[in-house]
Amino acid sequence: MFGCKDVDKSKNRNYFYYNEDQNITTLDPAFVKSQSENWVVAQLFEGLVEFDDSLHLQPCLAKDWELDSTNLVYTFHLRGDAYFHDNAVSGLKNTKITAKDFVYSFRRIADPATASPGSWIFNDKMDLSCFSNKGKNTPFPVIALNDSTLRIILSKPFAPFLGILAMPYCYVIPEKAVNHYGSAFRSNPVGSGPFMLKIWEEEVEMLLVKNENYYGTQNGKSLPYLDGIVISQIRNKQTAFMNFAQGRYDFFNGIDASIKDELLTKSGSLKQKYQERFTLNVAPFLNTEFLGINIDPAFKSHPLNNKKIRQAINYAIDRKKLVIYLRNNTGFEGVHGFVPPGIPDYQYPKGYDYNPEKAKTLIKESGIDLSKAPKILLTTTQDYLDIVVFVQKELKAVGIEMAIDVRPGSFIRQARKDQKINFFRASWIADYPDPENYLACFFSPNFSPAGPNYSHYYNPVFDSLYNRQDTSISERNNNLSKMDSLIVDDAPVIFLYYDKSVRLVQPYVKGLGSNPQNSLKLKTVRKEF
Repeated sequence: MFGCKDVDKSKNRNYFYYNEDQNITTLDPAFVKSQSENWVVAQLFEGLVEFDDSLHLQPCLAKDWELDSTNLVYTFHLRGDAYFHDNAVSGLKNTKITAKDFVYSFRRIADPATASPGSWIFNDKMDLSCFSNKGKNTPFPVIALNDSTLRIILSKPFAPFLGILAMPYCYVIPEKAVNHYGSAFRSNPVGSGPFMLKIWEEEVEMLLVKNENYYGTQNGKSLPYLDGIVISQIRNKQTAFMNFAQGRYDFFNGIDASIKDELLTKSGSLKQKYQERFTLNVAPFLNTEFLGINIDPAFKSHPLNNKKIRQAINYAIDRKKLVIYLRNNTGFEGVHGFVPPGIPDYQYPKGYDYNPEKAKTLIKESGIDLSKAPKILLTTTQDYLDIVVFVQKELKAVGIEMAIDVRPGSFIRQARKDQKINFFRASWIADYPDPENYLACFFSPNFSPAGPNYSHYYNPVFDSLYNRQDTSISERNNNLSKMDSLIVDDAPVIFLYYDKSVRLVQPYVKGLGSNPQNSLKLKTVRKEF
């Protein structure tokens, strides 16, 4: 029986090899929830539009589009040479993508019966009453005007809407394949991207092969250049790095605490012994690392429900030291708001500098005797323990005692939804590159468990500004910055740092760019030995 391990690298030099140390549970775009899954489905599927490495929107399956004067009606014109992958089992062969396929794909995401984690992208932007008994005769607001023309009607203007359409949830899928496979579509994906799934040995390896019928070209040459992609699933980062160092992988992503000092200087450059062997790509990554605080009235007796205590914690942390000594300069100090660097034209507010004396003053002004108050317990995963221990020492220096509880990520995600914990390590990676995507984490209608407001932050001024998405570009940008400033002042989070993506690449790999979303695009990658 043929398996991934039969792909001999010495004989298949035009395959791209990398390791994914995080779990991959699905290849159905409707259910992807992690970067590890996004990276794979991005090779298998495509949508109407996509972002380039500079975060500019580019045509993909839509060759062009228009927005009407009301800023509510988008009309997309599809390219005529894009086809779904052939799939004999579900009866797909030479199946051209039409506007009806997008209607089906978007309706599937929006339908509550699907239970897609991506349903939120349409929920408050379109009239979806067609899914309720009361509005069952209301048409779905995504319409196929003909085979090549798609219309989307919003219920209110939303400036970042095109960016949402670049998300994996909006990739087009064939109804025929979903109907045939049912829930097994997760492991039998049929898309239209530059690669197709051939083998998936779950939690072991995955083999993608070139889509010979892909429409894409670059400088007159057919894409993709690669014949295939082999993805291994070794969980241990050190073992994976050793395989990369021995030439078994073409690319290595993410440098954790176990290997950072072996590879990088404190300034973030590659150590001398590796400089001739690998290429280091470091770029801003739209990821904010922070400590979340649930300030719901359910925790009203807890010291973290006092704004001055939260502000004191923010002043107590030396973020410069954290970034240099714990991240080897592969991050930016968290000294602005919740929105990270890398988003064009955004006005970043001033955040917290390092001021332990100010922290001590705020603790006194709070009127709370911390020795008699409920204890402060921070819940974290093992891989961030070094950062959390650093924070613990910083807080102790200003008179705040903090205990640490190490738990699996799955426990933390569920516990913060259920309000079982009120202080937790977290991060927010952009779903689409717009400040609104970050600030939505503090909009009160987004309270968890239904939404991403795990802090249960409520500020009517913030909500009022958030609801003003239909203003001019300059006014909208100003409102977004004001909202971020409110988050700084109210401090429902403790800002740590803004991330950078760190990639090691073998010198013969060409065309592998970097971008603030840390997405992986392999259709234009080539290997030159």
